[in-house]
Amino acid sequence: MAAIHIAAWRAAYRGVMSDEYLDGLDSPRYADNWRRNILNPSEGTVHLVAQAGDEVVGFAVVGPATDNPEPGTGQVYAINLHPDWWANGIGSVLFAAAEETLISLGYDRACLWVEATNERAITFYTKRGWLDDGGTMQDTRFDPPVAERRHSRQLSRAE
Repeated sequence: MAAIHIAAWRAAYRGVMSDEYLDGLDSPRYADNWRRNILNPSEGTVHLVAQAGDEVVGFAVVGPATDNPEPGTGQVYAINLHPDWWANGIGSVLFAAAEETLISLGYDRACLWVEATNERAITFYTKRGWLDDGGTMQDTRFDPPVAERRHSRQLSRAE
């Protein structure tokens, strides 16, 4: 999971985040963080993985909305696919599974945050009915801070 996370970020955020930051991402440290998060998840958090054969090629993490924009709102905290597997349908299947998981957790609305200039991701979300709802934030965990926009949608059970 750490290797997927790092590869996806390096491919998606080169030119947005500093090269120094991206090149310094540390797989063992990320692996330790993933191990902790999976073994001791925050309440209501669910981790999903996408596989191709026996290989894990992507993941999604969902749970309750952190900024609680409306009652009954869940959140897609992360969805990352190894860049070698981009544009072949696995991301769509993983994202649909994330939406279904949010519905099964009882949410009727969901949101996610996306880097403001990540057109690839924005297009992916928009095609699936996730629209920019006007929410903005500066993610100050990074230097320089990363501008993000919130996208959201109503969720509905398949009929």
